[in-house]
Amino acid sequence: MATKRAIYDEVDDRRDEIISLLSSFLEIQTENPPGRNYRDGASFLETVLSEREYDVELVDVPEDVVERHYPERSHLERVNILGQKMFGDGPNIHYTGHYDVVPAGEDWTKDPFDPTIENDRIYGRGASDMKSGIVASLFAIDVLEAVNAELEGSVTQSMTVDEETGGFTGLGYLAQEGYLDGTDYCVYTECFDSSRVCLGHRGVVKFKVVTEGRKAHGCMAHDGINAISTMNDFLTRIEEYRTKLHQRTTDLPVTPNESRRADISVTMMDAGYSENVVPDRCTATFYRVLVPTESVADVRNEIQELIGETENSMDASLTYDEIMFAEPTSVSQDCRVSQTFAQNVESFYGNSEFVISPGSDDQRFVVNDAGIDQCIVYGPGRLEQAHVEDEFVLIDDILTAIKVMAVSTAQLIGDLDE
Repeated sequence: MATKRAIYDEVDDRRDEIISLLSSFLEIQTENPPGRNYRDGASFLETVLSEREYDVELVDVPEDVVERHYPERSHLERVNILGQKMFGDGPNIHYTGHYDVVPAGEDWTKDPFDPTIENDRIYGRGASDMKSGIVASLFAIDVLEAVNAELEGSVTQSMTVDEETGGFTGLGYLAQEGYLDGTDYCVYTECFDSSRVCLGHRGVVKFKVVTEGRKAHGCMAHDGINAISTMNDFLTRIEEYRTKLHQRTTDLPVTPNESRRADISVTMMDAGYSENVVPDRCTATFYRVLVPTESVADVRNEIQELIGETENSMDASLTYDEIMFAEPTSVSQDCRVSQTFAQNVESFYGNSEFVISPGSDDQRFVVNDAGIDQCIVYGPGRLEQAHVEDEFVLIDDILTAIKVMAVSTAQLIGDLDE
């Protein structure tokens, strides 16, 4: 029977192999938006899974589904990948992660798509968020097979697209189409640090509000209706609303502590044509964060009330345009998958920390849509490295995450000698 020590040693022995696979993966420029090179990413992952003798399925998302969520990008392919490996008729554990990455942007001191290894770090776009999580779950199963672990169930690995823009055509599509049916335990390998077990996330609503007025020459402003003035009234009400939101708090372990409350921010503004024209349109974009006790429906109603107040006050017209939403989600820290991973994290860090993410991610599709409450977020990347220039992941964090995943998997769907 396999032992923890045998698993740990096998992971350490594969260090170079792990680094090599992740480096090759990071070279593929799967930037989203707009969602380019997904076919290349899918082909790479199909090969990786096939070499490991998984039963592989590529799931192409129909163009009409893509158009519904991302109309300006429906011409680009959306390809999700599933691999399944049967060891017995016991429970199934499903590891899932997204292989899209945010655009690299500027201000890097290294080439974001030519991975660099320095000081036990791998640099590259997606190193932390979250291609290292996908590589970790693949090697966790490799290692269990190498040490002849007694597994009695099955393993599913899925790699999905578009998480960075909502996930609706990625894991959301797989959940909708029933690909998560039969899952007993799910681990979403998003970046949240190998020392912590993430139980859920806050929710979010991203939306635009457009104020409409009437153009006029600046020297005859009395003939116009200034859309910026109307927006100013609305923003004043948003600031008052924000003060009230800060009183809505949660006792759940959202990290950092400052994020244990509801919030709203205006994040973009667009108005005006020229310095001598009264503008007839002003657009503001908002980011509304929900604590787990709130719902998206309630948020929509609250925003519509504020819109109505400005319309009545300014005798103007405002429109609401929703960009995307994510309902909050959380699972119990006492569920089996949470406790199993936490106990194995303690083997390396002395204790484990249960947290709730301040943002949102694809875990909601597993818990809210597929109805699977044995679902956690656990991966090697660190949240503070997500979306930044010179993004990196610590190699030791990857190795630790693989060890935790491997031992936890053996305990959840098999048998393991201490």
